[in-house]
Amino acid sequence: MAKPGLGTEVVLMDEGAMAAQMGRETPHITSLNVTKSSRVHVGPKFVSVNQTIQNKEMIKGRFLGLELMSGESTRKLRCSVAVFLCWAFLVSSGLAIYLVYVALWHQVRLDIGLKEPWYLRREQWQSIKKGNSDEYLALPVKYVYIGHSAGAYCDKRYSCIKSVRQIQDDHLKLNWDDIGPNFLVGGKGLIFEGRGANVLGAMVAKWNKKGVSVMFLGDYRTDESDPLQFEHINVLLKRLLELKVLAPDYTVVGYCQIVTFTISPGPNVMSHLNNITNWDPVNQDKCLR
Repeated sequence: MAKPGLGTEVVLMDEGAMAAQMGRETPHITSLNVTKSSRVHVGPKFVSVNQTIQNKEMIKGRFLGLELMSGESTRKLRCSVAVFLCWAFLVSSGLAIYLVYVALWHQVRLDIGLKEPWYLRREQWQSIKKGNSDEYLALPVKYVYIGHSAGAYCDKRYSCIKSVRQIQDDHLKLNWDDIGPNFLVGGKGLIFEGRGANVLGAMVAKWNKKGVSVMFLGDYRTDESDPLQFEHINVLLKRLLELKVLAPDYTVVGYCQIVTFTISPGPNVMSHLNNITNWDPVNQDKCLR
């Protein structure tokens, strides 16, 4: 129905015609074959607004609950990881400091590697030691000090070991913790490792930190020295120079040359010190006989 005068054409159709028209336009499904599908729906489907809202709120609540629960467990996990990392850092730092201390600062007695039948290491003369730690020289050093024991002379392995052990006992009684000199020399060129090449000696007061000490076994006011003693001392000093225990410009002096008006190493050694490489004759006229 339309208002007159507006030029609008009105067509009237009865209900049967409308039904027939709709019948021609709407397809009818007479048969449908669906195999293994869960996504096909036949017929009208109604979803209420309330149900949709309830479903959304339920899902949101579940996620929120999981988030709260996972947040607590995550915090615990993060705390555990942080504690572990802290301990790992402390342990690794301590280990690194220890390794640096051992490698750089904690020195050990230097084995000079001299493999000669006339050279005896500490274990070969059964040395003992009172203290558990040594004080070490700042290498290289510039001096070699020559002295004598003023005790019994020896030129055989067993008798010299006995003399070295007796000297160590005497020095331990002086609370020196060990035998005094770095090396000792017996007759026929027997050389003994005393404190060692890089350990601070205790033979020349105020000079110990500046050099390495060598003690002749015997009293060389009356005992005679022999050529093998000086020959083997030169071999020893050459080895110490190779290991940079001695500075390239090192100097050899007798004890009486630095502690003047004393006897050691005795006239029968002093008169042959020119056979030792780098001997300096300074103050030799101040050595007593």
